[in-house]
Amino acid sequence: MQQNGSQARRPGAVPAMDQAPALPGLRLLRPLDLGGTAAVYLYEQEGLNRPVAVKVALQGSMDQQTHQLFLREAKTLAKLSTHPCILSIHQALVSDDGRDCLVLEYAPGGSCKTIMLKGGMDQEGVLDLGVRMASALCCAHERGILHRDVKPSNFLITDQGLSVLADFGISSGIYGGERAGGLSIPWAAPEVLANRSGGSEASDIYSLGASLFGMLAGRSPYEYAYRARDEDHLAQLILTAETPVLHMGEASPVLAAVLEKAMAHDRDDRYYSALEFGRALQEVQQQLYGHATPFIGEGIAPYPQGDARSHAHTGAMAGRTKSKESGHSWTGTGVSSKSRLQPGREAVTDHEGSQVRRFPGGRRRVILLALILAAVLAVALVWALVVGLPNGSERGSQPAAGSSQVQSQQAQSPDPTDSSDPHDLQEGSVPSPTQGQGRYQGTTAVFVWANPDPKPGDSYVWHPLDQGGAEDRGRSVQTRQPTARIDDPQGGQTCISVTLVRADRSMSQEPTIICAVQ
Repeated sequence: MQQNGSQARRPGAVPAMDQAPALPGLRLLRPLDLGGTAAVYLYEQEGLNRPVAVKVALQGSMDQQTHQLFLREAKTLAKLSTHPCILSIHQALVSDDGRDCLVLEYAPGGSCKTIMLKGGMDQEGVLDLGVRMASALCCAHERGILHRDVKPSNFLITDQGLSVLADFGISSGIYGGERAGGLSIPWAAPEVLANRSGGSEASDIYSLGASLFGMLAGRSPYEYAYRARDEDHLAQLILTAETPVLHMGEASPVLAAVLEKAMAHDRDDRYYSALEFGRALQEVQQQLYGHATPFIGEGIAPYPQGDARSHAHTGAMAGRTKSKESGHSWTGTGVSSKSRLQPGREAVTDHEGSQVRRFPGGRRRVILLALILAAVLAVALVWALVVGLPNGSERGSQPAAGSSQVQSQQAQSPDPTDSSDPHDLQEGSVPSPTQGQGRYQGTTAVFVWANPDPKPGDSYVWHPLDQGGAEDRGRSVQTRQPTARIDDPQGGQTCISVTLVRADRSMSQEPTIICAVQ
């Protein structure tokens, strides 16, 4: 545990050593972090020599609100922390001076917020992080618990270099519906900011998508795409502005599309569950890198297998131990615990976990069938030669049946890949916008373009280029209209790049550059 995120923290602040409570069986080492309602210290468990993080309430247990928050977080973690992607709780106690304390797993790698502020994480790392955090949320949601404060600072790195989800301080029951206190505006879903919801599975999914976006971009999505004046303006942008899209080069179009769906303004347009979101991230991993991080969940197949769930409960787990102090079996590989084959058949499990059925004598049957098929083909070939060729002197003077006719038909049939239409494209590809024009209207640069192959649901993503032709990381705009405007541009030439985006989130591989010159 690195920090308490339930209230706005004071950047760089650490608690005073002399404010740390004396706790039985624990030796104080140093302060770690200071939040709005709690301080975090590093202790060592005597006898075990194990470092632990202790979250200490700033006020005593007589403060009922703080006490209830600690009690709820302790109970929540006790339900969830057997999952390998959720921070473990070791103990809950009250100090001699009456302060609530939670003894937690220590994550020496710090939080992903630090990584984000230093420039972010590469795409492969973000995908791994996303699958692990989606499996953690899936575990919580299945137990009726919402996190309600998913953000990079609550993704901690263990001593094994693995990410875990922390800080359930403002969590609630799925059907609770109360307003989330202490939420973080940059990562909060629009419906939560608008007070239309106290939190839901969909809002947790939004926050995870926004957090993964931030890990790639180095800042939260709407701070990346727009220039917010303050937190109130940022909240208004989240409520009203277009969903940000990552610039090409910062993420693969397929990953950018997955994150855009997770952050859809309408929660009905997002992934319907953390499992579905995790599966989408796994598919991107498989497509880009040829492997995927296992989705860890009780009774859930570690990899996509057509059906969302596996009927076989397994006891193996990838990344960490089978369980961290309980008998739960978290799935981390595809090895089935039982064979469901009929008697007389044997089954083996391949490296991906799929069962391969073997039948006694199966190889002999395959060889016999192959020989029969070869004999039938040989007889058919001889019959075709005898019947299809003319006799004696006619041989050579007339073409073999069907030969010249086939050649003639082939000559007359056009090559489907040979087309003079410049708009003909390979199947599945997305064209770049065409006919781009830019001009100045007073102090505004106006750009228009055309869609060479319109489809229902098409949209465009554009962003300005600086004077050197590099993308402006500070702004990215998605629009349904083939036009863009930039007010008060600097310099005598203003350029943008435009990408066509299909309804299925596929994008042009090459953006179109359009310039306006004064």
